[in-house]
Amino acid sequence: MPSRRTLLPLIVAALMPIHTAAEELILPVFALNAQGPDGSRWSTEVYLVNPTAQPVPVSIAGLLPGKVLRSTPCGQFMSQTRVVPPQSAVLWTASGLTTDLGCADEVLGALKLHADGDVRVTGRLVRHSEDGGVTPIGVLSGGGQSVAARRTSKLPGPTTLLLPALLWHRNPCGKAAFSTSVGFANPGLEPVTVTLYLPNEGSRAIRINGRVLPLPHQLVIEPQTWTQLRVAPLDRPDEVCREPESFDLEVVIDGPLAVYGSVMDQSSMDGRMVEPADLHLN
Repeated sequence: MPSRRTLLPLIVAALMPIHTAAEELILPVFALNAQGPDGSRWSTEVYLVNPTAQPVPVSIAGLLPGKVLRSTPCGQFMSQTRVVPPQSAVLWTASGLTTDLGCADEVLGALKLHADGDVRVTGRLVRHSEDGGVTPIGVLSGGGQSVAARRTSKLPGPTTLLLPALLWHRNPCGKAAFSTSVGFANPGLEPVTVTLYLPNEGSRAIRINGRVLPLPHQLVIEPQTWTQLRVAPLDRPDEVCREPESFDLEVVIDGPLAVYGSVMDQSSMDGRMVEPADLHLN
């Protein structure tokens, strides 16, 4: 039987708080009152979940902006913090994030967060209005899509990623049924070169942001930047009224990068976030 002298250090160790290493996370797509192509407005609310027995402070570490507008700043980036209680969750509202980012009128990009412990972070990107007004207060109501934050220390690269089961609509009768975008967030200090391939597509070209470009297509994501591309197929002049098609996109990256795909139903504006598969892990 253990002696009192043996048990005392064990009891003291059990009562001491457990310190988990701090980590930086990135939400690869983030919006506040951002205008969509149909005039709608999109905002992100952030859910913080703490599965541990200790409180975890989470703060804004930075913004990788594609677009930031502030007509009446209330102070630039304020680095506000939310403390997530043990084995609990906290909602960081879109209106709260708007204030914490200096009263921004419109934001589109990626959001960096700093967590002093183990925390699970999910952003819900919501289509909330078409009136161009201010970001709604409280929980957002409307259709949308969820995206999980990634640990910046575990971003893939160099590697080849696959964005599977994306959708596009070639030669539609009327409006295309789906639109697809791919996005890239580089929270690092070095540029990352991206090369796009369509492994199962006979065409040697693709339409990117409305422009016809040859394949493979290469671009550079500069440090601390965010980029999103709208991709579409080339029409085939001998075909009409085709059905929507699924396609896979290969993404070759020469350094760590957060990559995602987004498929939008153009009638319901219901979205689906597509996570990449790392082909070098198989």
